[in-house]
Amino acid sequence: MEKKQYRSSNMIIQNILEAILREKKKNPVKNKGIKKSHLISFCNLKTYTAEKYLIKMTNAGYIEHNEESWGERIINIYNITKLGKERYEWFVKINTEIS
Repeated sequence: MEKKQYRSSNMIIQNILEAILREKKKNPVKNKGIKKSHLISFCNLKTYTAEKYLIKMTNAGYIEHNEESWGERIINIYNITKLGKERYEWFVKINTEIS
C-alpha cells in the first residue's frame, strides 16, 4: 500500500488557485471559472477538504463563488479575484523557496 504524501495548506491553496487560472487560460473567451467538481478532481482533494478550503479562500477574498443552473441542477462555479492572483504568485514564490 502506497503511503499518502502530506501537502501543506499553502500547497493546497496554491493548487486551487492554479486550477482556476488554468481553466481561465483554457477558455479565455467564456472566462466563467471552473466547476467545483473539476476543481476537486484537478486538486485531488476529498469533497469535505475542498469545501473547507473553498470557504476559507472565498472569505479571504482570493476566489469568488457563483451558482448557475444546469438543467434542473445547480452547479457551483469558482473564479479567481485580483487578490487571488497576487496571492497565487506569492504562494508559488514561498513554496519554491522552502522546497
